[in-house]
Parts: sequence; structure tokens; C-alpha cells
Amino acid sequence: MQVTTADLWEPAPGTILRWDVKAGGSGTPAVLSLNQRNHLAGAMAGEASVWLAGAFDTEGPIDAVALGHVWHAFVERHSSLQLEVARTATGPAAYRHHPGGLVWTMAEVGATSTTGETRKRLQQALAEGCHPFGYPAYVPLAVSRPDRSTIVLGMDHLHGDAYSIALVVDEVATLYESYRDGFGRPALPETACFLAGVEREYDEPVQVWHDDDRLLGWHAFLRARDFVLPTFPLGLGVAPGERVRQASLVREIADHALVERVAVRARDQGASTYAAALVALAGAIHDLGGPERLDTLAPVQTRSDRASRRAVGWYTTTVPISVAADLSDRGLAAAGAAVRAGMRLGEVPLDQVMASLPEPLVQARRDVFMVSWIDYRHLPGNGRAGERAAHHISAPTLADDLQLWLSRTDAGLAARVRFPDAPAAHAAVTALLERFGERLREIAGPVS
Repeated sequence: MQVTTADLWEPAPGTILRWDVKAGGSGTPAVLSLNQRNHLAGAMAGEASVWLAGAFDTEGPIDAVALGHVWHAFVERHSSLQLEVARTATGPAAYRHHPGGLVWTMAEVGATSTTGETRKRLQQALAEGCHPFGYPAYVPLAVSRPDRSTIVLGMDHLHGDAYSIALVVDEVATLYESYRDGFGRPALPETACFLAGVEREYDEPVQVWHDDDRLLGWHAFLRARDFVLPTFPLGLGVAPGERVRQASLVREIADHALVERVAVRARDQGASTYAAALVALAGAIHDLGGPERLDTLAPVQTRSDRASRRAVGWYTTTVPISVAADLSDRGLAAAGAAVRAGMRLGEVPLDQVMASLPEPLVQARRDVFMVSWIDYRHLPGNGRAGERAAHHISAPTLADDLQLWLSRTDAGLAARVRFPDAPAAHAAVTALLERFGERLREIAGPVS
């Protein structure tokens, strides 16, 4: 899976097709998750739309009839894509549409002749259609070519998370191949109903006592920071309260062999590869003038059973992690323990964490410094991601802090960095990634 942003995406030219869908009625009332409510609060306040898309290649020109069947089947399978949110005087109101009442139409957007033109037109279609209010908040697209075509599904963050994009690529590709080849709808693994899960959590919320050690762990992390959320500890050339255009950088940090050596060293100390990567990142930041400890927030997915692992939806929470810039065995072991402790804190609903804080939380910047980790080797469809040229594409927006996505695949470890488009930030990110790779090599040790 290639994780990138729309401004760095390089889709080849061809004939762009788009599928539009209209709901047949008002739908039935639905419940929104905490992530969705927070996302919509930003949208109500005028924040730019945040969308993400899955894209992959398939042989030959697009069979539009087959792909039309695919979109209907995929939306029928995943309840998250049946959700509509409307603006009301009292805030967002959610509704669920029965997939049998949806009306689908296809339109030919037009032909393109260059990669730049193709990128621009696809990005425009995604930006216009993937906004959280109204139905749908997703856009199915394709770029048809005589030899090899591209299929795209973009959606507002309301509908899904990064894990969902792997599901989009795997299931849409599987459905399309079956319909195109005349076999009809194939059998797919059981999937959970995201909207029903949200409703259950709303009706039967997890009860956490005030002296729960998980709540106290959150309090300890935040108290050590005077209840200020983490920010990237190196200068980015953006003043507090100032947001500028987002810049993006995608880079391979380590090849397969190097990451495997890091993983072995980490495992010997009871730590994960992610923990070792955080230690390397902490060391890189410290080398560049930052603190000896790295405090960050990490998004983690909450799919806990086989059915939810096949469901599109926003199944994530956020956990705090603090590691030292210590590449010794002891430092790796401590980082492994810190990551495990952070994951356990993710068992507590964030709204209960916020309600329990003894002091108000301070958010110095609009963005929060975070380091995400996804090991795509364990996600659906990984075995064919390379041949399909699978892409995870995110929308470029505004930024005032740095956010880092680390992706492990069969090829190695790659990084996508989102940061303010300012000279100081560009210099900091370039130096950081270079030193990050060096620190990973130090952890890996010499080739035996």
C-alpha cells in the first residue's frame, strides 16, 4: 500500500467516470460516534473537509456495468456508507439509508491527457463530493484506459479510517473481478455493522470509575505536560494560532531487510517494531536539539473481532505514549512497556477521559503531534496490494503542526509526513527523516 496525499498522487490519464447516488427518502435516525461528533464539530465551525481515498489498478478498460454492481454491493455491505448527516439548528443529525432505496447513475466526466490534469480533476471531484453533510459523503470514480485502468473510492473521514482504505481496495477489487468476469457477487467474509456497534456503545456505555488505573495513567501523562497536548518539539516556522497550507513528504525510511533486523532486536527486548521506531524517532529529534523524551499521541484501531476487522468505519481511538531517546536494550524494553501501557489506556472512552480531567486541557495548536503506525502486512488484501498498485490517498488541507504516518509493508518502512508549508518546517522534516533512518540503522546493528 502506497500511503500518499492527493497533491503527490500520479494517476495516469484516461477517461474519468463517476457514479452518483441519491437517497430515496429521509432515512431512519442513527447515532454518531465520538470521533464523528468531533469531526462534525470542526466542519460546523468551518474547517476544511477531510477525506481519504483508496485507489487500485485493474487490467483492461473499465466495465462500467460491472463496476456499477460493485458500488451497490459494497455500500449494501458496509453500513458506514449508508450514513447521512444533516445540519440542523441544534447541531448535526444522523440518518441511515436503506441501500435498496438508493438510486445510482453513472456519468462520463471527460478524458484527460496528462497526469497533472488527471490528478486535478480527480482531486476536484473528491473535494466536492467528500464533505460530511448531505448524502452521499463518498465518491466512486474510475479512470478507464485501454490497457490498465484505475478504480477509486473517496470518502469523508466520517465514513472510515485508514484501515478502511485497505478494505476498500481488497473488497472492491474482489467484487469487480467477479462481476467483470461474469461470476456475479462473490462470497465475502462476515462483516460487522458499524452503525449498530455505535448505537450499542451509546445505549450501554463503558463505565469507568474515577480511581481506575487507566484514567490515572491518562492523568499522569497529561499532568507531566501541565495538561498541554503534545506538539512537535522542533521549530516549524509557524506562530501559535497560525495555520498555513499543508506540505507533504513521502519517503522510504528502511528496506525490508533493515526493518526485519530492527524487529528482531526489538523482539529480543520484549518490544514491538513500532516501539523501536518511536525510540529511533525520539533519538533523531534529540539529535536535532529536541528533548530527551518523545511525547506523542497515537491513533490505534479498535477492531476487536473477526467481523469488525472486515468492516468499513471509524474504528479508532487515541492513546498517549512517551519514550526516551535511549537506543540501548534497556531503552527498547522501556519503550515496549510504554507502548503496551498506552494501548491499554485506549480501552477507556475518550469522552470519559476528558470529563475526568482535574484541570482543563490545553491545545496549543489546532493540530496535535501524532505518530501513526500501520503494519499493512496484517491487513486484508496485502498479498495483492503490489500487483494492484494500491494507494491510500489523503486530502491536503491546512497545518500548524507535524503529523507522521509510518507504514510497514513487505517492502519495508515508509513515512508520510504532514507539516506546515514553511521553510523552517521543510528543513526540519528533511533533517528529521534522514536522522530517523540513521537511528533505525543503529538499532538494527551490523548485518551478520
